[in-house]
Formats: sequence, C-alpha cells, structure tokens
Amino acid sequence: MDSAALAPIEILVDADACPVKAEIYKVAQRHGVKTFVVANSFINVPREPDIERVVVAAGPDVADDWIAERARRGAV
Repeated sequence: MDSAALAPIEILVDADACPVKAEIYKVAQRHGVKTFVVANSFINVPREPDIERVVVAAGPDVADDWIAERARRGAV
C-alpha cells in the first residue's frame, strides 16, 4: 500500500476567496482534521491546535500556488 493512502486528511483553504470558512472550521474541529487557512493578509482563525493560519505574500494566485504545492491524495 502506498504511503499517501495512509496519510491523514487535511483541509487546505484559500481564505481570500472562501465564503464558508465558519462551516469548514466547525467540520474540522468536529472531526479533528488538520486545516490550513491560507491568505495574503492576517485573518482571524479559531484558536484550535488543528487549525493553522498561513500568511503568504500578496499577489495573484499566491495562496493558490501554496495550496497546489501541498495538495496530495487525501487533501481537500
């Protein structure tokens, strides 16, 4: 079995464009899923160990590029 199949699920969110962040936080907390909230400026996120804020440089598609570089099997 390949190791990617055993990797835990992660949620990668482009917070600059996501209208359902609150719902994602609730689901992530309920199921204990590691969640990366990616934005090009500071954004408030819940103070939960499984929810991590990632601030990237400003510019078109920078958050998308960060997410694309880390997307793998099991990532949402």
